Amino acid sequence: MKRTGYFFLFFFLIAAGPAIAKTSCYAPEQLSAEQLLRLHSELMVITVTCRQDSAGQNLSPVYTGFTRKNLSALQKAEQTMIAYYKKNEKGDPLEKLDRLRTKLGNEFGQKIAELSSPVYCSEYRDKVEALFDTNKEDLEDIVGNMSTTAPSYAKACGKTVIAKRGR
Repeated sequence: MKRTGYFFLFFFLIAAGPAIAKTSCYAPEQLSAEQLLRLHSELMVITVTCRQDSAGQNLSPVYTGFTRKNLSALQKAEQTMIAYYKKNEKGDPLEKLDRLRTKLGNEFGQKIAELSSPVYCSEYRDKVEALFDTNKEDLEDIVGNMSTTAPSYAKACGKTVIAKRGR
């Protein structure tokens, strides 16, 4: 009887192997990709909600400039997430990316609801301006730091450490 039990356990493990091997955790590049999209979504919500920085300057051109300046990195992050969804989840990966963007926007919307728009804007409005002039290396450091401090929609695979460049 024991042999039969072991046989079924062995058969189950062999049959389930691909399903077990398929993981829904993030590798470092996926974690960084989600965090860059999180940051971009936050800047969009700040721009739409606050409209002006603390000096009264219109945030729309600043946000648009940040997006243009970092378009390649943003597109790479989106492609990373699409590849992740294609490998790890059923359904349309582009739709999953759209849902991620919506969830991220809603997170910041909830934060606004909890704080109130005036309080939120007084605390966050200058973030768009501050990040506008960020170079690629500094942005990577910011995103790397977020990867260890900000929430994400999947856990890191194993002990994920986002390496930061020493300067």
